[in-house]
Amino acid sequence: MSANISYYDKNAVELAKQYDSLSFESVHRSWKQYWPEKGANVLDVGAGSGRDAQWFSDQGCFVVAVEPASNLRQLAISNSSAQIVWVGESLPDLVRVSELPYQYDLILLSAVWMHLTTRQRTEAMRALSLLLSDRGKLVITLRQGSFDDGRETYGVSVAEIENMGRKLGLSVCHVVDGEDALNRPEVKWQSVILENIKTSEGK
Repeated sequence: MSANISYYDKNAVELAKQYDSLSFESVHRSWKQYWPEKGANVLDVGAGSGRDAQWFSDQGCFVVAVEPASNLRQLAISNSSAQIVWVGESLPDLVRVSELPYQYDLILLSAVWMHLTTRQRTEAMRALSLLLSDRGKLVITLRQGSFDDGRETYGVSVAEIENMGRKLGLSVCHVVDGEDALNRPEVKWQSVILENIKTSEGK
């Protein structure tokens, strides 16, 4: 993961321009029915340029944004609302985030999961499950397609997420395939939405 963070740090300006060339709506339209409403608490993990965090804030949500690459995070802070709470740490441990007095109605991991090993995913899923409110949603976007720039990735699957989530009281409620917003033919996406059901079932 540290090699990837270094890549995002070194290429922060270029990557921020790429991310900001796309709208939240175009990237995340496949799960529109789960977009949060005004007043929701939202956690954006791997927030990048802050594009998505800013969109959530513009909708009237309270937003905590996590970005481990310091240069990218600083660019995001300078270009986003002062109301967004920025945290500099990475998965699988979200120690600083867990110390904040919030639970979240929606947690977004956009283009993050493929950078984690299976062991890190197990630990991350546990940490994320503890941060969800009752009936809160966890949205994980899965990239199918490798990088040619040195970034490290690991294979991803819906089945793996479903199995990890089930053990923690999270149920997959929606899976949808999507095309790449940058029109790269070798890259495909899936969005997986899990719902926190453990509280309502008394677990």
